[in-house]
Amino acid sequence: MQNSPAHATKHISELDYLLPDRSTRVLVHQDDSTANSTGRTVWLGAQVLSVYLHDLLSSKSSPAAQQRPRAIDLGSGTGLVALSLASMGYDALATDVDMIVQGVLHRNVEANAAKLSGRIKAETLDWCTFDRATWSASTSANVDSVDLLTTADTVYDPSLSAPLLQTLHGLSLLFAKPAPPPVYLALEARDPALISAFFALAASEPFGFKCSRVDPDRIRKLVEAKDGTLGWQDESDWEGVEVWKMVLSKKEVARAKAERKAAAG
Repeated sequence: MQNSPAHATKHISELDYLLPDRSTRVLVHQDDSTANSTGRTVWLGAQVLSVYLHDLLSSKSSPAAQQRPRAIDLGSGTGLVALSLASMGYDALATDVDMIVQGVLHRNVEANAAKLSGRIKAETLDWCTFDRATWSASTSANVDSVDLLTTADTVYDPSLSAPLLQTLHGLSLLFAKPAPPPVYLALEARDPALISAFFALAASEPFGFKCSRVDPDRIRKLVEAKDGTLGWQDESDWEGVEVWKMVLSKKEVARAKAERKAAAG
């Protein structure tokens, strides 16, 4: 059975969801009881990003158990993207504000961790208070290296654009050993001006990201695939969803490195 678009399932408090590996079913707890369900229910971007990442990453050779790849998901909400990554053998750290972590996110991690080939943990990460210098030491997940960063359905409020980019920038520098991990981002392009402003800000100082949209035709084929876990033939079911790749530029990595060296003395 294929998964329905998020807008058709927000009322379901316990959603039976088939992950893109086609063999793992997870129970996704949702909470649509409040006026603002942001972060408490599955959204389209997470559904589409999960399918794309499975297609992108599953073709790569599986590392040895002690070398499992690692990912950090920002604004995880229900944790769908992190759950999907963990089903592919990733050690996934699902992050959000504390209210979400202590609610649906923690419940979904606890309910499904045993089904996954990789590990999954939930941690609080508030973009508005993120500090690169202290975050790694304060997290209980003991993350020392990261292969990719992900975030879905997080570009919707202009006031959060800079904090999100600041956090992605900080994590990219923290795990630039030597190259920064790629960021894969999914969004619903409901407000073209907001989206344009977000990527203009991402590419400018002090962030310095190189941003490129993933081929829409590739995304469409994955979403519409009749043998896939979505199979949405009606484009209106997921209209406006885009997937982007962002990578911190070499110039920005070098600038930040020089800045740290100068500050050290």
